[in-house]
Amino acid sequence: MRTLSRSVTLLSAAALAAAGIAATAGSASAALTTRCDGEASSVTVPGDLVVAKDKSCVLTDVTVEGQVRVQAGADLLITDSSVGGRVVVQGDGYFDASTSEIAGNVVSNGGYGVYLDESAVEGSYNGRAAEGASPFLYSYDSSISGRVNVAQGLVHLSGNTIGGNVTSENTEFTDILDSSLAGDLTVTGATEGTTFCAGELDGNASLTGNAGVQLGSGGQKITCEGATYFGGDVTASDNTDGVDVTDTIIRGDLTGEGNDPAPTGSENRVRGELGGQFVDLQPAAQKRALMAQSAPADHAQGLDTQRDERRAEAEKAAEQAGPANLR
Repeated sequence: MRTLSRSVTLLSAAALAAAGIAATAGSASAALTTRCDGEASSVTVPGDLVVAKDKSCVLTDVTVEGQVRVQAGADLLITDSSVGGRVVVQGDGYFDASTSEIAGNVVSNGGYGVYLDESAVEGSYNGRAAEGASPFLYSYDSSISGRVNVAQGLVHLSGNTIGGNVTSENTEFTDILDSSLAGDLTVTGATEGTTFCAGELDGNASLTGNAGVQLGSGGQKITCEGATYFGGDVTASDNTDGVDVTDTIIRGDLTGEGNDPAPTGSENRVRGELGGQFVDLQPAAQKRALMAQSAPADHAQGLDTQRDERRAEAEKAAEQAGPANLR
């Protein structure tokens, strides 16, 4: 991540109003809240930032000293920027951060999605479920210092560093590629399956009730290369649509029952004990070839399309609202 350089500028109410950004405070002691609709660059917001319902805000080289709230249907795109507190995204809201820093947690309450690219979250990520929503967490080459909890939607993490436990429940898919996780990994009920490949997990992995599990480079769900490392035990139970463990190093035990069909795999080094259905794994070359012919569309490609469409709409709306032109 590049070092972000910004001037600290106190914005007058007149300047903010001219930029399409309104600052309000209930009293002299109340926290300053800045409302954003449009574009702004190279400024400091000395308090909280709110993007109102169905509005769009595009910020470049901006420091927000407080927290951020992206209200229902709103969009916030930040580049080379920083947030001093947490970011909360409401239903159908969208948060997009590139080469940026968030000092607090990122919370999605059934938002459209959260996209991170070469960005750092010093807190945790919490993706909460909402009726009728399918939010995504799509993150490239970024870091999350705390835990990651996802209760719904689509998860694709590539080239990430995560300092806490990762828990995924009832997502469509959970992909973790070329990433380093310091805690435990728990994935339950992914309807299109889960993949952990070419990465490192320091803790234990528990994978239960998913429609397909790929650990390592077996190629059932995603084509990837490189060894996969698990620092603790790996347990895979009651999964359907195939479980494959290939080219992995497991310092603990590898075990599990109730998988249908039975697990497959090869070229593993398990330093603990093999148990359950994993006692005598066989390679699945024929199965992989058959699955490759009918593989679903690439998850990252689909998320690229979702992100590009929403980002283009947000940029257009922000441009129409007017540039900030703050100096």
